[in-house]
Amino acid sequence: MAIQEVIKYEGDNSTLIYKHPAEDFNTLSQLIVHESQEAVFFSDGQALDSFKAGRYTLETKNIPLISKIRNLVSGGVSPFHVEVYFINLATMMDIAWGTPSQVTVRDPNYGYSYSAGASGSFGLKIEDGRKLLINLVGTEKAMTTKDIQKFFKDLLVARVKNCIAVELSKYSYNVFNQHLNEISENVAGQVESDLEGYGIRILNFFVSAVTIKPDDLEELKKLDNSMAQKRFEAMGNRDATVIEAEGLAKARELQGYTWQQEQQFDVSRTFAQNEGFAANPANMMAQIPLAFSMGDMMKNNMDAAVQAQPVTAAQTGTAAMQPDIAATQSQPAVQPQAQGGNITCVKCGTSLSKDAKFCFQCGEKVVIPQKIFCANCGNEMPPEANFCTKCGTRREK
Repeated sequence: MAIQEVIKYEGDNSTLIYKHPAEDFNTLSQLIVHESQEAVFFSDGQALDSFKAGRYTLETKNIPLISKIRNLVSGGVSPFHVEVYFINLATMMDIAWGTPSQVTVRDPNYGYSYSAGASGSFGLKIEDGRKLLINLVGTEKAMTTKDIQKFFKDLLVARVKNCIAVELSKYSYNVFNQHLNEISENVAGQVESDLEGYGIRILNFFVSAVTIKPDDLEELKKLDNSMAQKRFEAMGNRDATVIEAEGLAKARELQGYTWQQEQQFDVSRTFAQNEGFAANPANMMAQIPLAFSMGDMMKNNMDAAVQAQPVTAAQTGTAAMQPDIAATQSQPAVQPQAQGGNITCVKCGTSLSKDAKFCFQCGEKVVIPQKIFCANCGNEMPPEANFCTKCGTRREK
């Protein structure tokens, strides 16, 4: 075959990888490589010497790999047989992609699995022509931009499909459109390593749209509405509970007692309604401390109320100087009857010791009789007297 004197690219603009038709050259042949191109010599499935843009005269010193395998003699003209490929190191942009079938995604908020598809675009840049030839070209004479795009698009979509399912599962269906940039970056990072072996770098990978199967989308909206209704009801119940609690607290404040005191009232009421103490003295004795607690609480409330009342001019007279006399006239008329050193229960007549607080038969509280004095002269009066035995003043009841 004739020796090719000049080796240059003879393909059209759509050809990305071009194989020169001639395969026989010598050490004086001229090699012309255009801008954004790379020329690679290939033999027996092995990539040999490569050249960037420029004009070269082939000689043993700039084709060392060819010289070695072909045993070329330096300093003379030596023919050799190789294949020459020209690779356009172009950047291919706006390559559309889409998942050929839908992937299964599990919504993290609702736990519902739905079917979704994704689409977008990406770009490719050939950075290492040698790697591309070794892994992709083989014995093909030429590959167009369309051929390269289709090959890498199919490769990328197969990888993206699994990545998309994982990335979408991180977000609820109604918010992942707000995170498309993050999803795009994460997916691109995972597929980059798959393309590095081909000498290809992925550029501007974007997930621009995600579509959900209509039936699944309808079901997700129902779940969303149901959860929103539950949240609304929970907030309403919470607000109502807070308002009710604030109202009860205000009412207690106006009435002069606290929640703790209210609980003591309830305990004491239950104690008062518990009958049958005579049949069970142990039960009676166990509940006596509750009654004392109730009495102390009522006494504290009464003391606070009395101290809060202003003193009038009419109260600065005899009644103010003798508070014990006025107080004793408000005691109940029925008092326990004393019998020697003991007292008698006014309800059932049982004789009790003088230090008893309650009747051990009927549970009636024992009220110790207090001395009664005349409001006019201060004379001590018997509990049953209606008139003072000294001045005859009528007893005020």
